[in-house]
Amino acid sequence: MDERTAKGIKARLDDELSKVGPNVGIAFGFKLFGVFKELGWLTLHKFGVLGTRFASLKLPAYRSHFAFTTWDIPENEFKVGRDA
Repeated sequence: MDERTAKGIKARLDDELSKVGPNVGIAFGFKLFGVFKELGWLTLHKFGVLGTRFASLKLPAYRSHFAFTTWDIPENEFKVGRDA
């Protein structure tokens, strides 16, 4: 995937995230997760139980949203929300 395509996907993701709360996660297809990581758009962020600092761990994040990979969606797609 070229950077221009990735930036288009990132713009779609940013738009969807502007409509949800901060505790909503993002499921990424495996290839898209790798592209976001390679471009430096994913970071490590501390997440705890139920949004608290209790038992917090550093996990992948896009902005402040938990980010993870799944084979349940196409490789170059994402899904935002609690059912992600």
